[in-house]
Amino acid sequence: MRTVHVIEKAPAPVTVVGEAITILAGGDLSKPFEMHIQEGVQGGGPPLHYHPWDEAFYVVDGEVQVTVEGKATTISSGGYVHIPGGSVHAYKNISPTAKMIGVVSDPRGGQFFAAVDQLKVPQDLPRILQIGEEYGVIFLLPKPGQSR
Repeated sequence: MRTVHVIEKAPAPVTVVGEAITILAGGDLSKPFEMHIQEGVQGGGPPLHYHPWDEAFYVVDGEVQVTVEGKATTISSGGYVHIPGGSVHAYKNISPTAKMIGVVSDPRGGQFFAAVDQLKVPQDLPRILQIGEEYGVIFLLPKPGQSR
């Protein structure tokens, strides 16, 4: 018999380097998918990174520039993007505010978000990078002293 999971109330958002992320369904409960809402301000978003799982974003409000494997595309309200696992990607909010619904195919995404809740850049960057590696998220940042 298949199990139907019902979550009646979303938890409070976590703060991931300035982005408010509400994990609507995550962890083992929602396998094989996790769903979250991401809200941020202009200029916000993660740097180039990759992880083994697929993810998809539906832009609810605002405009987001999504870069996948070096190709940048602007996604506006009502737009959707799918990012295959292993693809180097990033996004940046280009409107004053932006809101997206994200769906990922692995619970480690939400687990990473929860683990870095309230950490700040630049002071906590080494810890954020370490936690990322523990959850399969690899950020492509220059080493200290190197230029981009």
